[in-house]
Amino acid sequence: MTTYAWLSFILITMVQAGSPGPSTVFLVNNSIKYGPLKSIGVLTGDVFAILIMGLISSLGMAAFFANQPAMFNALKLAGAAYLIYLGIVAFNKSMMTTGNVRSDKPDPKAPNLWKQWTQSFLIGISNPKALVYFAALLPQFETSGTPDLYFFAFLVILSALIKFSVLSCYAVVATKIASKITSPSAGIIGSKVVGVFFVFFGSALGLSTIH
Repeated sequence: MTTYAWLSFILITMVQAGSPGPSTVFLVNNSIKYGPLKSIGVLTGDVFAILIMGLISSLGMAAFFANQPAMFNALKLAGAAYLIYLGIVAFNKSMMTTGNVRSDKPDPKAPNLWKQWTQSFLIGISNPKALVYFAALLPQFETSGTPDLYFFAFLVILSALIKFSVLSCYAVVATKIASKITSPSAGIIGSKVVGVFFVFFGSALGLSTIH
């Protein structure tokens, strides 16, 4: 991959990971109530779920499209179109429903960490769209013409690390950003930012596949 491709992948992943959503609200809630360290530990449940779904998606693509470059290119075009669709949907989304974040001080009597970790995992694994998202995104950065399982697995792991890093930053500064990141205006702005980036990069990736 070129430097531009790497930067594009990292930027897309950061924007997607940083946009307000259920995982973000759950993390901010935990960080405010139980402190950033415990919330980051619980966050690994969500990241682990995303890692599993990404690897499943990668394995399916590698197995089905092996030695079929024409069909793989068709998948890349379909994936680029899906990214554009996600961008349009996000841009047109006027509001994002988020939970109420409590402004309590860290609670020393936090609930069972395993229970919290399981809840975090279920939030991540309960979104089957992640499978489609990885299937749409990963092929855009494969230049050999056929799917490479090891390369896809590396991108999935990198995606998980980026999400963990971005949300960990949220956890550390949760008390300062809680009201901003869960407000209706944050949902509107976040949706527009995600929309613009996805439409732009989806279009660019689709054109690069055609040429």
